[in-house]
Order: sequence, then C-alpha cells, then structure tokens
Amino acid sequence: MTIYVIQTQAPDAPASWHGQAMYLALATLELNPQLVLLGDGLQHLQHGHDALHSERSLQKRYALLDLYECPAPLVVTENGSESTTDWVMDVQSVDHQQLANRLACAGKVLRF
Repeated sequence: MTIYVIQTQAPDAPASWHGQAMYLALATLELNPQLVLLGDGLQHLQHGHDALHSERSLQKRYALLDLYECPAPLVVTENGSESTTDWVMDVQSVDHQQLANRLACAGKVLRF
C-alpha cells in the first residue's frame, strides 16, 4: 500500500509545513510515503525557493529523507519530461495522466 502526500501550496504556506510534517512522520514509521509536488508545490525542492519557519529550513527538512528509504519525489509537469529546473535533490518527472494512474492504485492520498 502506497501513501501519497501531495504538496500543492507555496513553500511559505502553513499547509506546506503541515504536509511536510505528515510526510516526515510517515517516513519515520517506515511507511515509505511517496511525495508528489505540483502547482506551487513544485517550488518546495527548487533552488532559490527555500522557506523558513521558526528558524527551520523547509529544504533541509526534506534532506532528512535521505535517512529513510522513501522513493524519489514525483514532480508533475505538463508532458512528464525532465524540466530544466535546478532541484535540490533527485526527482522523477511525471505528467498528469501518469500521476492519475498511480493515484488510482493508491492506498491513501493526502493533499496539502
């Protein structure tokens, strides 16, 4: 059963921090959640778009995922091609149809 955590808000939005907290909690329970970034959520892992909250860096918190066996985050692009964006970590590009196919088989989907 795969648990998808979909981030759609800008990095400085409170919902983004709630979503990341849930994602990290699932990872620490070794549930290996799948992070999905789309819309404004794409900025979460782009260079130059880090957000700070209580002196904590959003992107540094995502770097903690290297400690767990979570799959590479999915970034949703129009055609699923690799974008030229500089990402702070390895990502996998998918298009909207590929994401829909994956979500159809998902155990749980959490959207923030």
